Amino acid sequence: MIFGIVMGLVTIFLLWPGYLLFSSMEPFILGVPLSFAWVILCTLVGFAALLALYLSDRSTQKED
Repeated sequence: MIFGIVMGLVTIFLLWPGYLLFSSMEPFILGVPLSFAWVILCTLVGFAALLALYLSDRSTQKED
């Protein structure tokens, strides 16, 4: 349930309504334009959600 919500929010943040807020070139974050840093951040959040889902699923399978 939480995984679906997080991935849905990441999708919205990378599409038109959410990405419009962060589509400028300025400011630079660690030498990367804001628009590219936003995509990197959303990718890392999605990876963390997938990792958490994997670890929680793996721990429930060991109990069975």
